[in-house]
Formats: sequence, C-alpha cells, structure tokens
Amino acid sequence: MKNQQNRWVQIFITLAAVLPALFLQAIELDKGRLELKADRADEKIVVDGELRERVWLNTPMSETFMTYNPVYGQAMKHHTDVWFAYDESAVYFAFKCYDPEPDKIKTSVTHRDNIINDDWVGVIVDSMGTKQSAYEFYVNPSGVQADYLNYGINVEPDPAPDFIWQSASRITNEGFQVEIRIPLSSLRFKSGKDVRMGVLCLRNTTRLGLAGTWPATSPGQTDFNCMATVIYEELKGKRKFEILPNFTLSQDKARTDGGGWGEADSAANIGLSVKYGLSTAASVEATVNPDFSQVESDSFQVEVNRRYPIFYTEKRPFFMEGTDAFDFGTIFQGMMAATVHTRRIIDPDWAGKVSGAVGRSNFTFLAANDRAPGQAWEIGENPDEGKEALWGIGRWKYNFSSDNSLGLLYSGRSFAGSQNHVVGIDARYRFFRDARLSLGYLNSTTSYDGLDETRKGNGVIGMFQYFIPKFTLWSTYEMYDRDFVMDSAFLNRSAMSRFQVLVGPNFEMKVTRKTVIHRIQPFLYYSRLHDYETGMNDVSRGIGSFLWFPQWGILRLTYQDDREAWLGETYKLRYFDAWGNMQVMKQLFVLGSFIYGDLIYYHPSEAQVGTNLYYLISGIFQPNLYINITLEFIHDHLKNKFSNEKFYSVDILNLKTTYQFNRQFFLRASLRYDSFQQKLLTDFLASYELLPGTVMQLGYGSLYEKTEWRQEQWVPGVGKYRNMRNALFFKVSYLWRRK
Repeated sequence: MKNQQNRWVQIFITLAAVLPALFLQAIELDKGRLELKADRADEKIVVDGELRERVWLNTPMSETFMTYNPVYGQAMKHHTDVWFAYDESAVYFAFKCYDPEPDKIKTSVTHRDNIINDDWVGVIVDSMGTKQSAYEFYVNPSGVQADYLNYGINVEPDPAPDFIWQSASRITNEGFQVEIRIPLSSLRFKSGKDVRMGVLCLRNTTRLGLAGTWPATSPGQTDFNCMATVIYEELKGKRKFEILPNFTLSQDKARTDGGGWGEADSAANIGLSVKYGLSTAASVEATVNPDFSQVESDSFQVEVNRRYPIFYTEKRPFFMEGTDAFDFGTIFQGMMAATVHTRRIIDPDWAGKVSGAVGRSNFTFLAANDRAPGQAWEIGENPDEGKEALWGIGRWKYNFSSDNSLGLLYSGRSFAGSQNHVVGIDARYRFFRDARLSLGYLNSTTSYDGLDETRKGNGVIGMFQYFIPKFTLWSTYEMYDRDFVMDSAFLNRSAMSRFQVLVGPNFEMKVTRKTVIHRIQPFLYYSRLHDYETGMNDVSRGIGSFLWFPQWGILRLTYQDDREAWLGETYKLRYFDAWGNMQVMKQLFVLGSFIYGDLIYYHPSEAQVGTNLYYLISGIFQPNLYINITLEFIHDHLKNKFSNEKFYSVDILNLKTTYQFNRQFFLRASLRYDSFQQKLLTDFLASYELLPGTVMQLGYGSLYEKTEWRQEQWVPGVGKYRNMRNALFFKVSYLWRRK
C-alpha cells in the first residue's frame, strides 16, 4: 500500500513540474475575445428602471443572446438589449428585455438571493481580469437582487456574500427593463487608465425553460473563457473603509422538572468588525466578539442509518463570505466535501482575514480562535478546560492564462499541545478547448500531546473533464492514506482510494413551443473504492439518463448495481433512483426524489441488507408577489427482506412561510418535524434590512419533544409533545462605509 501511495505522490510531483511549461503555451486560447468600450455618462444616472438617460439612447452593445440551458447555441426567442456605462463612482448596466406576453412574466417580491425560479437578468463581472474570481449580480422584474461570488472551480457560485449595489426594474407593454449600479467601492479592480474587466450577460425566461448569455458560452468552458472584455478609459476607486458594530441580545429557557421552567439564560453581545482596503484590489478585516448569530436553523434531514455524516453549509456571516476561495481541487461526489469547512471553528470570539489580488495572483488568509474545545463538559471534567484552539488557513492561486492556474493551501490547528498542519499544491490545466484536468496533492503532519509519534499522511485528488455538445466524459481519482488528517476538512473517509468515471452521449433538440423533450443525456457510471485497512473493494455500476423538459423540467433516472463492504462482508445492492423538478405553473415549483431497492442496515453487530423506500416531495408555492410557501416532506424506511419487519421508519416535515412586505422587510414562520427524533421545532423571524450589514431582526423559537415526567426524570418517547425549550433573540447592526 505504501509503495502505491508513494507512486501517486511521485506522479503528482512530476506533473506539477511539467504543467507550468504547458501553461505558457495556453495563452493563445484567449485570442479573438470580443472587446468593447463602455460609455462614459455625462449626466447623473438615476436608477429607476426607466432608461431615460442619454447614455441609454446609444446603440446597444449586445447582439443575439444564445442559450446555454437546457441546450447550447440556439438563439433566445425574445430579444435583449444591453448597455454598459460608467462614471467616477460606479459602473452601470441596463437591460431592455422584450417579451410579447408581459402578463406571463414570472416575478416575485421576495428576500435577497431567492429569485432563481423567476425571470431574471444578470451580469458576471471579472473585475480584476484574472479569470480566477468574478462577481455575479442578478435582478428579477420586481427589482429583487441576488448576488454571488464565482471562483471558477468545480462547485456552485457562493451565495453568501451580500454586496452593496443598486437596481430597479419596470414591467412595460414590451417586456421589462432593468438598471444596475455597482459602486466602485463594492468591486476589487486595478485602479487607473484603460481598466479592463471581463463581462458576461445572462437572461432567464422561466415559462420557456430557456436561459441564455451574451457573448455565447459552450460546454466545457468556464464563464471566464466566454466573457467580453469591457474597457473603461479611467476608473479611480478609493480604498475601502467600513465599520460594522452589532448588538445581539438572546434569552434561552428550558424545562428542568415535571412542572416548571428553569431560570432564563440571558446573554448580550456587543461586537465590532472593521474592513480596510490595502488597495482597490485587497483588504484586511478583523472582528471582535463577532456576530456569528444564525437566524435560521438547519432543516431536519434523515440522520438514522447513515454511513457518513450530513454536510451542513456555513450560515455565519463572517465565515460565509469567501469560503469557496479555500476550495482545493474538491471533486464531484468526492469523499472530501470541503478542504476548509469553517463550521469546524465552533465558538470563536475573534477572527481576522486578509484577501485580495495582486497581478495575476489571488490570496486569502484567515485566523481565528475557538473556545469550544476548552469548554466544560456536561459529564465529567474536561482536562483542557479554559484552553483555546488556534486556527490559521491560507490560500494562494496564480493564473497562468485562460482558466489555467496553480495554487497553494495551508491549514493549521493547534490545541492543548496537539497540532495539525496540512500543506497542499493544486493545478488546473486545459489541454484544449473542451478538456480540463485538475490535480491536487495534500500532505498532513499531526502530533498529539503526550505522544512522541508524529503522523504524516498524503492525499491525492484528480479530475478530468471533457465536454462537447454531443458527448460528456468525466473521471476522478482520490486517495487518502491511513495517517492523513485534516482538521479543517469535511472528509468522510480516509485509508482508501477511489476511481470514478461517467460517460455518455448528449442529444439536443431544436427547441420550439411544441418540443416535449429539449435534451436527452444517457450515461454509464462506474466507481471502484479500495480500503487500505481491510483490503476490500466497493464497486458501483450505474446506467441512467438525464432528460430536460419545458418550464425547467429536469428528470434523472438511474439503476445501480453495487457491491459495498461493511464490517468485513461484501453486500450486493440493487436499487432504482429518480430525481426531478419543474416549474409546473407560474405560482408553483415542485421537486421530487425517489429511491427503492437494497440498502445496508449499518448495525455494529447485526448488519444486513434490507428493502429501502425513500421519497422526498418539495414545493414552492407563490400565490401572489409577496407570499412564498415552501413545503418539504421526506419519508424513509428500511425493512427486513424476509419478515417485513421495519428496522426504522422516519417522516420529516419542513415548512416555511414568508410574507415580504417590500424588498427590505419580511416576516417568516417555519416548522420542522422529525418523527424519529420525536422533535418539533418552530421559528419566527421579523427582519428589516436597509442594506447589507444594516439590519434589525427579532426572532423566537420553540422546541417540542415527545416526553413525560416519571419518577423524577424525563422519559423520552412517551406521552405527548411538550414545549421543552424557548429562545428569543434581538439583533441590530449598522454598516458605516466611507464614501
């Protein structure tokens, strides 16, 4: 096993030495890129959606928008005009979206980042021109915003950051119009003359199930390779300086005996965050007593009989922004869901971050403490009580050309004499237009207090992607040896290696109003995992197909034939898996998932294969512009194949209702029920957000559990549901930004 691991390390080092030479040859890929000059506004632009200013009377920049979803390269049915402009304080974009049936335009008044099921337009802006990161700004016909950070990696854009920018929309008898103003203080860019930014414009029409871009995109290409270069003759931004004080007051009360409540546990927190621009392209920020309040609980999920834990995304504001910058070659359906999962930093009271760009390089450095490991235990005495863990994480990426890059990663944690240090190098290289290779190597060093031995381990990650309009191929390899440890990572399993491959043709139809199926993509899937501890193998074979329908209908059908090893035995598993979603009507979006077949009952001593039935039904109902009702129901049970006796049965209900009075103020109520844990959780939230950072929130939550007081103790699982805990919180914060 050791020889095999060393061989992969040697292969990676050889590739890392050869790839930089190949990168230098890839510069030619950017030739022929569309270049445009933005218009300088000679009057104040009022962002009202009217498009009355003189600069919007110029000839539009755009040509025909071409589809990218569900098919590539077909002309969008409805024309779109786009203009680019700027002044001394901001860059501007204007859209005029023609639609012969404006009464059928899908829109809503909802909270930020919740417009994915609406019609919308957007711009992706590579403001540094490095092809490593970009801002994404989207607006629906009601003027509601969504914004993301795009890191050009193998994950979805990060929705966590909320930038300060202005937008307005207006529905007309010709369609709808949108104006966007992005202050220079909200962008990172190279200040000076002849400033060049990459820009990609997008439009989505929900009822047609079509989304398109200008310039056109193609499969296998990142957004960065398809952008137009927009030239601004002179942009001079000021260094960013922001101060964000916050105040949070919370009260938590729980039952202590059969008839009463314990004393309320109250806490008040005053925190302060400061961000200072080292330049227009880099900044440093620090926070003391940070506002890490989480205003919404995680939705209940099935946690029984899981071989691997559930991955929950970060929801704390400071850690959310820029998290994806730490991504390190993570692969589709890989064992490492994240190299840096900031939820590992549980209870910090200070943190600092430096991030930005210099030349072709992007960098992010994070430091924080964590009081959680040194807190008192409920049972027993914590020998390290009062001690804190210290975290340090750094990421650097250099862009050679096109979307080819070389990066370094460091992750370190120190606590009570124990230390974990991980260093890594990764590379992304595009062989030619449609083929891309990603490689990553990690080396960990771990020592524990009181032990002389130091554990050293290796991890190798690789992915090859090949996409053309008529064919798809991706293949991955990952290896983590038995001594590999990475405290910051969400790693399901080590002491293993795994190879995956998916291959299949792609059939795209000419999309018309009568087209029933827009696209068909059958596929074959194969996976082989080798366990270094047991020497056993997991093998998975699958056959299936993706199908795309009108109104954003997507259906995936899969039949799996697996061999899975568990506790020294290999089990044969066959099952059927289906997943799909569709915007059924203007007011209703539905999503469903269904699995039926064999599943291991992961019992430590009585493991066996049972018959599993799992289904999920979810819907988003919007009866008018202001109300949004989200309902999710999950059923999961596993029964003995021979006796039909159930090993377990779980029903989960997640319900959330939001009334959005306007773009700033909403009321939200949610309910979560888990039949297996016999818990019922309710949350109520009132939120007013003048702009990102300036917010006032009032929340109340209750936990109900099925339990009964007997013989001086609570007995779970009997009696009726009782209110066992209540929590109330109030939060206010104000963002001051130097103008």
